[in-house]
Amino acid sequence: MPCQNHLSGVHTLSRRELLRWTAVVSAGAFLAACAPGIAPNATTDGEGVAPAKAKVRIVATTQMPIAQWQPAIERAVEQLSEIDLVLTQTNISEGGWAGYSDRILTQIAGGEQLDVIMIAVEGLRLLTDKKILMPLDDYFLADPAEKEILENDIHPVLRKMLQVDGKQMEYPFSWNNMVLYYNTKIFEEEGIDPPTPDWTWEDFLETCLKVARVKGGADDRYAYSFWGSGMFGMCAWYFNNDTSPLNDTWTESNLMDPKVAETLQFLADLILKYKVSPNPQGWEEWAQFHAGHLAMRTCGRWCISASLNEGFTTYDIQYQPHRSGPYKTVAGTDGWGISTSTKTPDAAWTVTKFLSNKDASIDMTKAGGNIPALRSVAEMPIFAEYGPPNTALFYQSLDFAKTVPSPTNFNIVDPILNRHYQTIWNGEKSVEEALIAADAELKVEMEKLQAGRSSFLAASLSGLAMGCDCAR
Repeated sequence: MPCQNHLSGVHTLSRRELLRWTAVVSAGAFLAACAPGIAPNATTDGEGVAPAKAKVRIVATTQMPIAQWQPAIERAVEQLSEIDLVLTQTNISEGGWAGYSDRILTQIAGGEQLDVIMIAVEGLRLLTDKKILMPLDDYFLADPAEKEILENDIHPVLRKMLQVDGKQMEYPFSWNNMVLYYNTKIFEEEGIDPPTPDWTWEDFLETCLKVARVKGGADDRYAYSFWGSGMFGMCAWYFNNDTSPLNDTWTESNLMDPKVAETLQFLADLILKYKVSPNPQGWEEWAQFHAGHLAMRTCGRWCISASLNEGFTTYDIQYQPHRSGPYKTVAGTDGWGISTSTKTPDAAWTVTKFLSNKDASIDMTKAGGNIPALRSVAEMPIFAEYGPPNTALFYQSLDFAKTVPSPTNFNIVDPILNRHYQTIWNGEKSVEEALIAADAELKVEMEKLQAGRSSFLAASLSGLAMGCDCAR
């Protein structure tokens, strides 16, 4: 579940600006430095009075812009008096969640202090497999108030997204879907009715042909811009054709499903045949959409942030056009988890709760960020206030959502797919050629994943057998 960020490395501030390795110790080089927090006051009054109790320093990292967390940092000074909270931002703009996950591994491998980590479902299994995150179930059991929030104020779909093998690995904080943003002014000027929830690919193409004005000049207006990369963005289209690049258990390639080729051909035709969409590579759809050079785009709620900053209001949202099957949107969740490397897990749990609470969710809502995991916040008038007229669609879409495929080797699978997608959009390869090549690579990586699991299981069983007291 992506989030915009144009920083490189880690930005540290004690106060959100808007999904290779073989072991943790060999994580890729992109080491980011975290500045130290403010040292606690350790002076005395000169009359034998014991020094003030040292604060516990907790470092939390997120992909979200640091400015979004400024109010929370200020509240922490009063509400978490025994904790020195330092918040850092880990870069997600390069490589999406795959790159973000690798950078987290690099920081941990480099010995940096990371006590609390925000990660989305795309990277959750990798960090769990590498023993970076600890389960939170015992903390919830010992904290009835938080358990009540988890079970009754957070949609079951969101809770389960952040579970691995039945264990709750993170406290859900926010989530996103992919919906279609459209410029209401352009639609009105062209005499086009707003799209309906049940519109089809044929309806969509007809609309594209009506609104596009592409002649190769500075005043060109494209009908629609899509991501063209990333599991999250591409599955927004796959799911609307009842298919996916991976099977339902995320263990095998599904690229040879004819519906995958059908989906990619439809998108390629928008660029190469009908010329109503730009090549996604290098296309700045934010600015083009606001400038009236783009009529429609696909994004999650976080894209509201730029529109709020620009004062852009002539837009609304709708489900993406549908081809076949029951799904209308893709969904991904992020949350806060506790690092196994923390030396103060109880304090880390206190911070995890604090950064997941209602006030932090409201801060994100005002910034135009993701959809809050807390239903109580999503139902507040303020949620509708900071968004387009049809903003209720965001939370309602959970009833039509499917989790973005997030295998343990997501950080390997996602770049493979993106590389081959680009050969299609560029016209270098046909859809069939690109899929054959991508499938061959993907099969190798998924076989490695399965082999690794088999080896782990065999080793576990062997260990149990050797440790068994077989005396009778």
